[in-house]
Amino acid sequence: MLQQENLKQIQANKLFDNCLQAYRDHAENPSVIPHVLFDAANVGNIECLIKLIRFDFDLLWKTKENKSIFHVAVEKRHESIFNLLNEIGSIGNIIIDQEDGSNMLHLAAKLAPEDKLNAISVAALQMQREILWFKEVEKVVPPAFKEMKNGEEETPYVLFKRTHEELRTKGEKWMTDTANYSMVVSTLIGSIMFSGLIADGLDDGSNLYLVFSISSAIALFSSSTSLVFFLSILTSRYSYDDFLVWLPIKLLFGVATLCISIAAMMVAFLTSFWLKNLNRKELPVIFDVIGLFACVPILLYVLLKWHLFVDIAGSTFFQCKPRQHLLYKEVSHGPANPPIQELGNLARV
Repeated sequence: MLQQENLKQIQANKLFDNCLQAYRDHAENPSVIPHVLFDAANVGNIECLIKLIRFDFDLLWKTKENKSIFHVAVEKRHESIFNLLNEIGSIGNIIIDQEDGSNMLHLAAKLAPEDKLNAISVAALQMQREILWFKEVEKVVPPAFKEMKNGEEETPYVLFKRTHEELRTKGEKWMTDTANYSMVVSTLIGSIMFSGLIADGLDDGSNLYLVFSISSAIALFSSSTSLVFFLSILTSRYSYDDFLVWLPIKLLFGVATLCISIAAMMVAFLTSFWLKNLNRKELPVIFDVIGLFACVPILLYVLLKWHLFVDIAGSTFFQCKPRQHLLYKEVSHGPANPPIQELGNLARV
């Protein structure tokens, strides 16, 4: 099945190359290729876009409604297309300077399309991704763009705040609701473990008692730590910069320590149960079944929170993706396809 898909992909690439060659040999409508170029940029089809640019590097200068393919990539949130700016050298600086009322940073300040937002699970992470994208574009554009005003007399920062205020409010509500619900669980675990430490009444001469004491202490400390993290979330300012790093990190560590406290609480319960029934020989299978069922809350919590945990960790700690050099690959050095370095030299001249 996989071989068939690869074969279809190879055949599709060959067909695309043949169509481009046929167009080059018998070009009658010069507007066809730019039209396809912007269609590919709108949907984020980087493979098609690369082939078109290799076919004719002059397509980099084409605009549609005063927007280049890189302006479209910023507006539509196509990171792979936007990263091509790093490969075309000084040509990219000239293309970025193209503007009509709004510059490229104004486009990044607008709210992302619905399909891009819905691809992220929760509003707080959507807000984080929007801030990350704005800052990514901000690194590329000239510093003067930051203070430029559009037709409505708004700088990119002012436009960003206006268009993202509703999303920020949704992110704040989701954060506070999650923190409140989690605080209830943390408080309950801490209360149970504190009561168990002062009135367990167990035989302190066995190794199981040591396991019980250690697990109870871990559960108490972990629940208290998670409580601190969730309280810090509730007392945050919820500014735009808070959504970038600090709020996700607080939530990440709060969820992690809460998971540890639940696991430690169940270990304490198991050791307490076994200690109290250690000398009873009847129904030993029941004890094992109860021990297995004690693992169910841990597994359920991990399964329910795993996707959220991975999303927060990936969005916060793995923001910098390795950028591949797409235009350099298999680019011939003939007159029809000059290398990117030569194009940069020509632009400087």
